[in-house]
Amino acid sequence: MTKNLNRFSFTRRTATAMLLGAAAATALPGIGMAQEQVTLQAIFLPATWGVVVRDVLAPEYEKKTGVKVDVQLVGRDAIHEKMATLFAAQDPSFDIFNLDYSWIPEFGAGGHLLPLDDLLTEDDKADFFKTALDVGSWNGTLYGLPQTIHPHVLWYRADLYSDPEVQAAYKAKTGSDLAAPTTMAEWLLQASHFNGTQYEGQTIYGWAAQAAKGFGNVHTWLTFLYGYGGSAFNDDFSASTLSTPEAIAATKQWAEMMKYMPPGSSAFTYDDVTTSAQQGTVATALQWSWGAFAVDDPASSKTVGDWQFVEVPSVEAGGQSHPHLASWVISVSKYSRHADEAKKFTAWLETKANDVLQASLGGGDPVRTSSYSNPTLTEAKLEGSDVLRFRRYDVVLKAMQNTKPRPFFPGEEAWETVVSGPLQAIQLGEKSVEDGLAEADAAVDRLLSR
Repeated sequence: MTKNLNRFSFTRRTATAMLLGAAAATALPGIGMAQEQVTLQAIFLPATWGVVVRDVLAPEYEKKTGVKVDVQLVGRDAIHEKMATLFAAQDPSFDIFNLDYSWIPEFGAGGHLLPLDDLLTEDDKADFFKTALDVGSWNGTLYGLPQTIHPHVLWYRADLYSDPEVQAAYKAKTGSDLAAPTTMAEWLLQASHFNGTQYEGQTIYGWAAQAAKGFGNVHTWLTFLYGYGGSAFNDDFSASTLSTPEAIAATKQWAEMMKYMPPGSSAFTYDDVTTSAQQGTVATALQWSWGAFAVDDPASSKTVGDWQFVEVPSVEAGGQSHPHLASWVISVSKYSRHADEAKKFTAWLETKANDVLQASLGGGDPVRTSSYSNPTLTEAKLEGSDVLRFRRYDVVLKAMQNTKPRPFFPGEEAWETVVSGPLQAIQLGEKSVEDGLAEADAAVDRLLSR
């Protein structure tokens, strides 16, 4: 995830009306007016869900309870650095943190986060996505209450794919009918076919995905690795396993696909992928499910309503993909001076009503399965059209059945840094797949030995 993720719109009138309508449903036992004036300090990602918490939910919570929640919006890497610094000093300055789930093993194992299991009833546990709870936990203890989930899904331009002239040209060139790809081979064929072609007076490319050195290229590559049955480590995380036949095959597919991205794609961030989709310069995209809100924003997108969503293609026909999972959670600092109030606010944020509310305001895909059948979301349409706002939800539900998290161990953040360099050398053609992965294996093993 990168900067400038708060491109979404909603009116305060609409938000206020929804909050008033949900007020009774969001009440929780034990939440009432605070006995004394309390101000909680919180850090959230400057993505849509962080903005919704700061601008809508935190002010509403203060009205309901008298507890003020001061929300600061901070970039991903800066959140991690801030937490590490504060925890090393056992500093109580901040009570609540918005975490990328891959930090839970690091900070949970370090003893810096409060257990949150007592916030969930058995009904809650059954309603949250199991995978979302799993990645918010370490050694069986919940340290991060899920706030958003967004697995990788495949976006494709439905207007392009349904154009009779485009279909005829594809059939003539490939001998196949044009439809959303279901296998990696089909996706590669389509990406190569569309790359550099003209559509409605504009040059388009085969696909887009995050590819910048850092977590960007690693997060995209993981979906390929998992789809081909590969794994980054052995079972006990004692050795890197990036030179297996499965990992080599996955990386070759990923590297070949890189040839059909727009110019400059090796530096692509989340925002670059989003902009490419908004401007209609790509035929497909591998992107987080939640990000679809941006292509339907008429203020910034030329392709409103044009994109449809399917599961990431599998290796074999009828096979199963295993898309990489993105998810953000909410944690409470062990050093908080207002731990009970911080936990109450955290629980209130993720009630059923607020899960729906956050999604309806553009604040990430829901973490509760019940939200995916709530008419507030399932019947919502883009303004002035019959196009469903959350038409991706059926695909998100399917993706969540088979999604896989990034390697879940305390050294994951350092692991991403180590493997990103060799991956970039592969994508730039500076190293072969085999040499690059061997270099990554050796670097990871050195990291583990330390």
